[in-house]
Amino acid sequence: MSQLGRPTTFPRDAGSGSRNKSEKICLILNPRAGAGRAGARLDELKLAVDRAFEQWEVHTTQGPGHAVELARTAADAGFSLVAAVGGDGTAHEVINGLMEGDFPRNPRATFSLIPFGTGSDLQKTLRIPKSLPESLWMAATGITLPTDVGRVTLDTEAGPKTEYFINVAGFGTNGEVVRRANQMDKSWGGQVTFFRATVGAAFAYTPQQIEITYEGPDGPGTWTGALTSCFVANAAYCGGGMWVGKGGTMQDGWFDVILLEPSPFVLQLAEVRRLYDGTVLKMRGAHGFRARSLKARCLGADPVYIDLDGEAPGRLPVQFELLPSVLPVRGGWVHSPVTAGR
Repeated sequence: MSQLGRPTTFPRDAGSGSRNKSEKICLILNPRAGAGRAGARLDELKLAVDRAFEQWEVHTTQGPGHAVELARTAADAGFSLVAAVGGDGTAHEVINGLMEGDFPRNPRATFSLIPFGTGSDLQKTLRIPKSLPESLWMAATGITLPTDVGRVTLDTEAGPKTEYFINVAGFGTNGEVVRRANQMDKSWGGQVTFFRATVGAAFAYTPQQIEITYEGPDGPGTWTGALTSCFVANAAYCGGGMWVGKGGTMQDGWFDVILLEPSPFVLQLAEVRRLYDGTVLKMRGAHGFRARSLKARCLGADPVYIDLDGEAPGRLPVQFELLPSVLPVRGGWVHSPVTAGR
């Protein structure tokens, strides 16, 4: 048995073991995920899911936003499991299809993930193996926990918009990194893509004056100043492996918020490793706190863009609200991270 906090592995031949006969799974495949590798392995996916589940369907997205529609349809059709087959962007769309108002569209529909994407940061927090047979086996046999989801109201060119996120959100350089990464050739993989985008954004981004108000464990709080980045973490990882949510879980009822004040570019490069090794709070100008809700507005003239699960849907002003234990999520936790410690 794996140690707590490490991905579970399965010492068995692919497809061995009994199939899940009691649950019906809908797999929503983004064929462009993983630089097109997901679509190229469609036949392999169908064979693998048939070994793990007796009742299944695979539906392929046709473009941006289609996974939201497919997830809504799957929830309404009564699927037991709705799995995003792709990266963090695909998972983001599926989550938005499963949520409606402050509640799941179908409270019996459990979310899961079959990782195929460039970043696949959510996969690390969910403890889901990257191997296709093992990730499907995890979907068939893993632990299901009531999980926190973030609701976000943000500004767009068309006006205010509400979306949901399950992994990590933020704004500032974060939004610029996502905008750059999504325009790059991702064939080198998530970590290289996001590292290049991070360095480029750090060099080019002009920090803005930001006013933040939040509700924390000790009541209301405020922060105002020049800001490079803000991370609002429900899960642990973002940006191709940045470990910004260390010590929290997706079931604790809190966002872990990290603020980074401006520092010279040379110092940012010297400290960039701290974004990846879990020591982000040791960076110069870093502040951390927990919050159930957070509002932010820009006091400067330039737009400040928002990152939601690796997508860039809008800009400040923004309001984040945590919806505690609202969505059933199936992961590869050997024990519940809530009851067994972190």
